[in-house]
This record gives sequence, C-alpha cells and structure tokens, in this order.
Amino acid sequence: MKPEYALQYDSFERHHWWFRVRRIILKGLLDHHVGWRPGMHVLEIGTGPGENLYALYPPEVALLGMEPDPVNARLAASRGPVPVQEGTIEQVPPDVSATPQDLICLFDVIEHIEDDEAAMDTLWRLLAPDGLLALSVPAYRWMWGQQDVVNRHYRRYTRNELCQKLQRHGFTVVRATYFNGILFPFIAVFRLLAKLPPWKNRPARSDFEYSAGPLNRLLYGLFRLEWPLLKHISLPFGGSCFVLARKV
Repeated sequence: MKPEYALQYDSFERHHWWFRVRRIILKGLLDHHVGWRPGMHVLEIGTGPGENLYALYPPEVALLGMEPDPVNARLAASRGPVPVQEGTIEQVPPDVSATPQDLICLFDVIEHIEDDEAAMDTLWRLLAPDGLLALSVPAYRWMWGQQDVVNRHYRRYTRNELCQKLQRHGFTVVRATYFNGILFPFIAVFRLLAKLPPWKNRPARSDFEYSAGPLNRLLYGLFRLEWPLLKHISLPFGGSCFVLARKV
C-alpha cells in the first residue's frame, strides 16, 4: 500500500460512518458471544492502521496484531502498547504461531487472500482447542464494484457459502448474520447503477470517498440503528456478513 493511501485509510477508519458503526457492531457481537476472560490470547489479522485494536477488545486479554502492509503495521504499532507484527497468512511470523490463540479475528480481510480455503486451514492450526474465529466479509458477488477493484478483493461471499467453507475446514458456526441491512437497498442501487454507462467507464474509486459532512452523519445515524436489532436477531440480508465459528 502506498504511504499516502495508508494515511487516507487511517482517516477513513477514524471518521467514516461505515467503519465507526462497524466497530460498534463487531464489539457488540464479540462481547455477546466470546466470553472474555483475563489473559486469553487474541490475535487480530489484518489490523490496518490499528483502530480496532483499542476499540473492540477488553484490556485484560493478551492481544496481538498482525498486518501484511508495512506502513499500516507501523501505524498500528504506534497507537499504543499492543504489539503488531508484520506478516501474512501465507507467512505467519514464528513468534505469532508459537502461541495457540483463543480467538482470531479477521475483519474484511479474508476476501483479500487468493486461496481462502488454505487460509482457513492455517487459522485452524493457529487456534487453541475450542478456539474461536471471527470473520467479517463483503456480501454477494453481484455487488462486485469499484470498491472491490480498488481494494484488491478476490471475492465476495454469501452467508451460506462462508459457513459451508468453514465447516469443511473443521469449524462449527456459533453465529452468522448479515449486517448493514438498513442501508442495503440504497447501496445495492448505487452498485448496480455504477455498472451502467456513463459511470462504468469512470476510473475506479473507493466507496469511502463518496460520503462526507452531513451525509456522513446521516448514514452513521441510520446504520447505528442496526445494533439493537442484531442483539436479538440475525439479519437475512446486508452489505456485509459476520460469522463466529469454533474449532472442533
């Protein structure tokens, strides 16, 4: 990743409506299902600039970050005391793999990995017995757009597809839900229109660049309404999917 884009991405993570509400939802789901305990080993893979490290996890866990991009790895490590290693699923640093993890989190990461099923085997090996794996991913192949091109995605998922892949690789699903459902109809129309002339011929841009100011605040408020629903139900559709699975 270019250094200037890493800094821009850091700004998106701190201020953009999607990242801010995603943190609320992910923290709520983890708090509801994980059963935190002091000293449990937690690994977040694909930390980006590191905003999640100080927003999602209780301070008493033994938290470690891993990030493939050197610029983002340095940004994440500079945020505070949580150690961040530079590494990838394909080349896990030895000191990361030395300790079995009780929870591994990959939030919008595994779609960047060309062989996601080999990655699931690696994650299974990194987990302690009965360990948990938390994933969030972009949903639906038909939603493929400029955002996927700019961010170098290999795929998007349905909930069933992701659950079936995890089950084939030694996991049992604890919770699976779509999220970003309230805004999903508007996002879907936006993505489908972008496939038509004249928009389809424009240079690829990240979706994160299209909302700022009052629109950013409006979308934050609407998306934020979703967490009270997710406390009680799993959404049948949405722009993203969350799965928590246990090693068996």
